[in-house]
Amino acid sequence: MLPEATHLAIDAGALAGVNILLWLVSLPLGKVWPVDFIWSGWPPVQCILILARAFPQWQSGGAEVRRLLTCVLVAVWGWRLTCNFVARGGIGHEDWRYANMRRQLGRHFWWASLFSVFLGQTIFMFGPCLALYGALLGSRPLDAYDACATSVCAGAILLEAAADMQMDAFQAARREKRSDACILETGLWAWSRHPNYLGEVLWWWGLWLFGVREAEAWVVAGPLLITALFLGVSIKLLEDRQLEHKGDAYREYRTRVPSALLLVPPPVGRWLGRRMCKAGGRGLC
Repeated sequence: MLPEATHLAIDAGALAGVNILLWLVSLPLGKVWPVDFIWSGWPPVQCILILARAFPQWQSGGAEVRRLLTCVLVAVWGWRLTCNFVARGGIGHEDWRYANMRRQLGRHFWWASLFSVFLGQTIFMFGPCLALYGALLGSRPLDAYDACATSVCAGAILLEAAADMQMDAFQAARREKRSDACILETGLWAWSRHPNYLGEVLWWWGLWLFGVREAEAWVVAGPLLITALFLGVSIKLLEDRQLEHKGDAYREYRTRVPSALLLVPPPVGRWLGRRMCKAGGRGLC
């Protein structure tokens, strides 16, 4: 269920307006890190916008529990992601992807960043958030879709949190000279090269499941867009950087852990890696 086109335009315009404001803030800072708060901050804000506008016409019939579940999960997800960003020094620190873009664009970066970084985030954020309309405006009773959606969303939060905690512990051990390993390949990172990305992708699919029975079919484009973003852009950028800095060590890791995203048991992964190595493959996508 999507609201009137006017309401969609208002919400999309609000997100674009926030991003433009953050862009203006970034100019005197000389760094674009404020945009990173949009990823975890906008979904809770959009929940508030949707519910505030729909409150006078709310219908009962079990939908209240779905609304509560959705809002609680969105709040937990957003809070965890924000805390993780802050704890990792995100405030004041520009992500290496943005830093590379700044070097490539040079003196043109200040205006190009408005479209490539800030307004670009509007598209990648608003599309997946369309699922919130079906989840929060629908009136049908709870069903198996909601149980599945809750499980996927909660599991995604736990998966991403566990992967981030394992990586933080690994980085701390390296800083404190308790380990000389250059690559984390234990825990979840022995099952997938990017388990944190898998958690993020699953989160958006779980959110879509909450609203799938109430939303138009094309709303599935939201989680598909996120999946394509991680598979086609984020993973490639990060792996190219890892290969540049760690060379053969990372190539060998990709052989031992051939799955870039999906969780594959280590014995199966090693077997697949050996087979693909013999066949001249570069690893699973």
